[in-house]
Amino acid sequence: MMKHYYLNFFLILAVVISSCTPYHNSAYFQGLDRNSGISHKIDNYSPLTIQLGDILSLNIKSLNSEASAMFNTDAAPSSSTSAGSPGSSGPSGGGSGYLVDKNGEIDLPLVHKLKVVGMTIDEVQDIIQKAVVQYLKDPTVSVHLMNFKITIIGDVANPNIFTVATEHISIPQALSLAGDITASGKRDNVLLIREINGERKYINIDITSDKLFESPYYYLKNNDMLYVEEGRGKFQTLNPLKQTLPIVLSFVSVLLIAFEVIRNYKL
Repeated sequence: MMKHYYLNFFLILAVVISSCTPYHNSAYFQGLDRNSGISHKIDNYSPLTIQLGDILSLNIKSLNSEASAMFNTDAAPSSSTSAGSPGSSGPSGGGSGYLVDKNGEIDLPLVHKLKVVGMTIDEVQDIIQKAVVQYLKDPTVSVHLMNFKITIIGDVANPNIFTVATEHISIPQALSLAGDITASGKRDNVLLIREINGERKYINIDITSDKLFESPYYYLKNNDMLYVEEGRGKFQTLNPLKQTLPIVLSFVSVLLIAFEVIRNYKL
């Protein structure tokens, strides 16, 4: 009789193993203390700096409204993948934006060439305000990056190039634009590709870790790319044998268990 109990045990174990799918550790921010009284200081954000090829929108308000209009662009960035004509050197009375040329300069009406590459948005606003004050009375300058875009590819619901209307976006926010990582995607090895100052960097990001919030790469920069690697489970589902084998094993195991129960009952 003892051998029948062992047989039953192994048959039940086979059912459990064959019917279960491999566990995929998909929880985000593991290890994070979710106590509502806990707070952390944000000290890993750094403002973006202007790069070659960037397109800037400019909005100037002053007591000389008609004169201000010659400097202004269409301030609202596009939500599509194209933020403006990259060939535009600068609008007059509204246009597609000011291109940062190969010399790192923009060409403003009356002012002409201004060096902006490597500066923050606040610094660009400051130098433009100083440059136009001789033409406008009490100018107020607002500058935005029109072609701030990120690329998200790999095992996400909606891979695409996304143009965003803010220069302040985190990795979780970016992934939400792409519909999040699929169930099979590797969350502990997301590749960040960043091009800045003529260099390309490759950084592995673990978004299952609570340390993500402290990472200097938590906030994305213009032209960043995120690649989510496909997990093994995705390729297993493409194999018909791997899809049907657990079902067949489960069915056979149930039949064997039923046969053994009936046999023991008769005995």
